[in-house]
Amino acid sequence: SRAHKTRAAARASAHSTEAHPLERRRQHTRPRREQMSAQSASKKLIVIDPEKVANNAKVNGVVFQFLAIVAGIVCGCLGLTDLKGFAAFVAANLAIGGAVVAKCGFKPSKYFIGIDKVIVDGASLGFGTFVLFWTLFYNICHLF
Repeated sequence: SRAHKTRAAARASAHSTEAHPLERRRQHTRPRREQMSAQSASKKLIVIDPEKVANNAKVNGVVFQFLAIVAGIVCGCLGLTDLKGFAAFVAANLAIGGAVVAKCGFKPSKYFIGIDKVIVDGASLGFGTFVLFWTLFYNICHLF
């Protein structure tokens, strides 16, 4: 029994530089986990919910429609004609587009498919409305 303990102690001292098998496995998996986390950090998937993107586009359209109404009324009441009216429309759309991008935390790709969907689509939706209210209020204020 005493010889058995001495042999066990000798084995323990001989193997003391070697890690326990479970410890060895942990040592091997740590670098793999770190490698995988580094790889997954570089390959982050962006999950896009189509319903939320569609809702954001709808709300953006409503915002630009309202802007087109207000800008058309202002341009018509001020008597802006020709390129001055269109320049006012472009300036108003750039201002509201910038406000929407700022509201998104300057990362519109998180909420819209692309930055062109924020400004260009909104401006194209509101252009007809702008012209309608521009001519209507120009006629009301300056012709009648």
